[in-house]
Amino acid sequence: MADTFCLISVPDYIQQGCGSEKGGIVALGFIAPSVEIDEDNLSATLENAAWWTGDINTSPSTRHVVLNTRGTKAAGTPVEEDGYGLNLVERTGDDKELTFEALGVIDNRDFWAAMNKRRGWGFVYVTSGQNDDGDYNAFYAPNVSVYADEAIDQPINSRIRWSGSAKWTTDLTPSKPFAFPADVITTLSE
Repeated sequence: MADTFCLISVPDYIQQGCGSEKGGIVALGFIAPSVEIDEDNLSATLENAAWWTGDINTSPSTRHVVLNTRGTKAAGTPVEEDGYGLNLVERTGDDKELTFEALGVIDNRDFWAAMNKRRGWGFVYVTSGQNDDGDYNAFYAPNVSVYADEAIDQPINSRIRWSGSAKWTTDLTPSKPFAFPADVITTLSE
């Protein structure tokens, strides 16, 4: 299969006219490895509130949304090798990591145990930024490895939480941005 990005010229950069795109990780989504996501038609899956919430009571569920999170994602680390010809170095891929914390430790041990032991999750991270329709700015990455464990601080007035990370590798392609339906967060918060 040909790489779409190598077959076309570089598209024009789109300048942001005004405002800002807000950060902060406010929710996480995990999609079972058996579920295929068509990145050219996200309206049928990731951008569809019924797709997310319709599977909640199914056993086993293939989609999970974790609210009450906070997290950060730094830029990826490029993988480099010696270049060819007059190119000194070539970048052949990159390693990415998102670290997060989530509430709800006591009731979610089995959930995180299952997450930790399965490879290849589809991973969604939702930011606090919203588009004109009120949906959240989010990103999708396939084939992600997840790890989480309980974190407990010393002060007796602190909260216990899950502390975790998601790691993945790409061919230098950034995660796919999309509009995460605000209705999902509203429905699951009730």
